[in-house]
Amino acid sequence: MQNFPPRLFSGKKRSFCSSWYGSFSWMEYSVQADAAYCYPCRMFQGPRSTDSTFTLTGFRDWKHAVETGKGLHKHAASKEHLTCDAMWRDKERRIHTSKEISTLINTDQLQRNRYYLSAIIDVVEFLAVNQLPFRGDHDAYSGMNEDGCGLFLSLFEFALRKDAELAKIAKSIPHNARYTSHDIQNDLIDIMSALVREHIVKEVGDSYYTLKADGTRDPTGRENISIVLRFVNELCEPTERLLTIATADQGDAVTLTDTIIEELTTAGLSPEKILSQVYDGASLMSGKHGGVQKLLQQKLDREIPYVHCYNHQLHLVVTHALAAEKAVMDFFSVCNMLYKFCRRPTVAILYKGETLKRLLDQRWSGHFATVSVILKSFDDLSTLFQEITSTRAFGADVRVEATGLWHSMSEPSFKFIAEMVHKILSYLDPPNKMLQSEHMDLATGLQLISSACTCLENIRTETEFQTILAHCDNVTTRPSKRKRTQNSALADYVVEEICTRVDTDDTELRRIYYSCIDSVCGEMKNRFGKHNCDLMEALNALDPAQATFLDASKVKPLLDLTKTPAVDSEFEVARNFLRAQMKESSPPDEEKWTMKQILKQFQRPLEAMPTVFTAFKHGLTFGASTASCENSFSTLKNVYTEHRLTMLHQRKANLIQLAFEKDLTRKFRNEWKDSVLRRFHTVHKRRLPLY
Repeated sequence: MQNFPPRLFSGKKRSFCSSWYGSFSWMEYSVQADAAYCYPCRMFQGPRSTDSTFTLTGFRDWKHAVETGKGLHKHAASKEHLTCDAMWRDKERRIHTSKEISTLINTDQLQRNRYYLSAIIDVVEFLAVNQLPFRGDHDAYSGMNEDGCGLFLSLFEFALRKDAELAKIAKSIPHNARYTSHDIQNDLIDIMSALVREHIVKEVGDSYYTLKADGTRDPTGRENISIVLRFVNELCEPTERLLTIATADQGDAVTLTDTIIEELTTAGLSPEKILSQVYDGASLMSGKHGGVQKLLQQKLDREIPYVHCYNHQLHLVVTHALAAEKAVMDFFSVCNMLYKFCRRPTVAILYKGETLKRLLDQRWSGHFATVSVILKSFDDLSTLFQEITSTRAFGADVRVEATGLWHSMSEPSFKFIAEMVHKILSYLDPPNKMLQSEHMDLATGLQLISSACTCLENIRTETEFQTILAHCDNVTTRPSKRKRTQNSALADYVVEEICTRVDTDDTELRRIYYSCIDSVCGEMKNRFGKHNCDLMEALNALDPAQATFLDASKVKPLLDLTKTPAVDSEFEVARNFLRAQMKESSPPDEEKWTMKQILKQFQRPLEAMPTVFTAFKHGLTFGASTASCENSFSTLKNVYTEHRLTMLHQRKANLIQLAFEKDLTRKFRNEWKDSVLRRFHTVHKRRLPLY
């Protein structure tokens, strides 16, 4: 038997229309019996009930089900049904106000029980938010004061010491209902994670959302799929939430696509509401014929634009562009050797500069951090190598390696390339950081990339080259042991100019400088220019700084994704209204008007123009990065440590979500605690009554 409400009842043979479902929300449908029943009459009927159709045998007269005066209408007007319905409504009201009959009779004891379990919920919330382990060698209440009891029991014991009332209540709790076992922990974690997930689904509501997904393997080799949703909430703010950490037995595109759709459906979200999808550039996800992005569009039978994560594209820009110059690759090889050399214990004691950064192949930001530290600690490194080279206390291999590194650093080209790379990457670092924000939309992200590319083109001048070259003049070169003599062949001549290697070096450095800038700019234009032109024009038409602002013909491709008609009159009125308002007032942050600020500032007027309002919401829904997925993997690393590898995937996924969505998890301290207590009380039959 399936009880309804809240879901629409349906079965194998009959399917009821939702248009009249609201009038009969008391109905429930049995798939096995293919019959409808009355929930309040079945639950609250008296011993002398005369109508057994809706309580025992079931209603099957579908032909006359909704005719006035017959079927459901006749039963709904009966005195018996009205009495049972009133009793049902009264029970629901008492549940929501904590005034059930059983609660009123045992109020004091039930309050003490809830106070006791509330303390346990607080411990679970604290450990989950701070990504801390729960269990130790045992989880019995009697072993709280012993060694190896774990953080859960230790914190609960601390709460008992600090709260005299809690300690008094704990003494009256039965020994078989202490609720400190790992099974109870799992129940509470499951309930809290389910409430967070339900809140996220409620936040999304009927809005369209952007799907973001990425995968990684944990230390046990299990595939973890992070599913993040980007949407515009009720306050007209772009929001990104971690829906779940899913897993799949296989790692092919078909399995991943099915897993994503299944997780969305299980959570209560419609895959039809997916507006766009953002993944990394792996062929498994981005493949034009067999990738997840293509398979998802085929399964849903509609166009869902795919966006290659901008942060990943920036990484590819830097690595591909700088790899084109062998001198730059040699420079980073030396940087890597410097990092390894300075990590030696005997060398680390002498080194007084900033700690060198390790180069990360997956993140170009590691290159930027490495170069920054080397420039700041250049003199400290030179001093270190001179001291090691001249000290016999170090082994011959260490002294030889130090001599080689000092020689490489002493070359003017090393300092020049360091300054050049630092200059180039410094223009890409702000966009990289800003793109990781959940508030960054696709149109603004593309504008940031374009601005960074323009800045790089502006430094492609001889003046900038000479400025960087001037910073290399103070490089201390190693003294030459060879005695220099004047060429005897020039004794009878007056020397006016000497052509040395400096001019040759300047020419080579100049070539490297211009080549690197051209490579980076070319890669950026090539990678970030491969977008749906009509869609990008539509997003640009929502920017108040553009000449095509709210041009209905330009915005139409964006609305076509959700089959929303573009009403020209609404766009024309909105354009004139917004331009007049923007002239008279300034944006909240005193900068310039953006889509987000317009939507938030003028929400009420725009709601009167639904197509314009929808267009702005769609524009903010488009995401530009999978940074939220990457951040969830950082949480995975903190939660799933080498000492916690025995936990099952469900517990792991729930703890990651609770730790990642901290702002929602903290609601369990006050406003959501009663929901946890009620669900904990009803999910299983408990020894400790709460209501």
